[in-house]
Amino acid sequence: MKGRNARISALLICVVVWALTFPVIKFLLGYFQPVSLSLFRYGIGAVALFPFLLKDRKRMLRELRLVGFLFPVFALFTVPLPDLLQNFGMHMMGPGTAASVTSILQPMSPVFTLILAAIFLKEEVTSRKLAGISVAFVGAFMLSTGGSPSLNNPSTAGSALILLSSLSYAISGTMGKDILHRASPMGIMIWGYLFGSLILLPVWAVSPQVPSLDALALLALLFLSVGTLFPYLLWYRVLKDSEVSKQTAFVFLIPLFGVMFSSVLLSERIPPSLMAWGLLILLGVYLTQTEGRGADTRQRK
Repeated sequence: MKGRNARISALLICVVVWALTFPVIKFLLGYFQPVSLSLFRYGIGAVALFPFLLKDRKRMLRELRLVGFLFPVFALFTVPLPDLLQNFGMHMMGPGTAASVTSILQPMSPVFTLILAAIFLKEEVTSRKLAGISVAFVGAFMLSTGGSPSLNNPSTAGSALILLSSLSYAISGTMGKDILHRASPMGIMIWGYLFGSLILLPVWAVSPQVPSLDALALLALLFLSVGTLFPYLLWYRVLKDSEVSKQTAFVFLIPLFGVMFSSVLLSERIPPSLMAWGLLILLGVYLTQTEGRGADTRQRK
């Protein structure tokens, strides 16, 4: 995607739509079991993408051969694993704050991305980034546990699942950047959704559920399954020409919109203490994604 303003506009659309998914998911969990919601969300999305596969099937099949087994592995960390973790986590958390807290915890993915890059890509971790990692994890710990860790507390366990979901997205984001050298953004979308849905199907079959939906729930499901396709495509198109670390910095904005949408749509209210820990997380993520003036000077030399 060419042009700085076009890239920024595209990423802002992604952020706003994804922030809106948190209250929508929480609303739909009143109708669906967590596994069923994941299957219906991505199954309907896969059906919506199928005509695009047929239209450009030669290129899609060529990209599938080029990427090979990495496509289903990428799909695992992009669709079923993070979505199931998130759905179960939100299902376990307190109903008055679940969507808001999830929107605050999910932006930990850039921190996890930095850690993965340091371990597997041998990227340098500066003292500033190390401080950011520490601050972000302190904020995540306090937000998740209130300072009293206990897996017997459903909200704490639910928050832990949300953090694992964020880690999964960090893995898929790193893999997606590599796959984009061999596949198109549309190819990543199509095969990610198809393989992801196929992985979810046997999990759903263990305890199948087909809920009865009213008009509002059906509209919410269509938004979640089809309405989010375009932002995902935009994200991968921008990612093709951008650095992963710079692009993921836009997730700073997800908590802002997520808390706002959750307040308006679900009447959620975040206590000041939780908001403070959320701001600490964002400070930590900011530190991991930026360098001081001195570091920039050294790099230019």
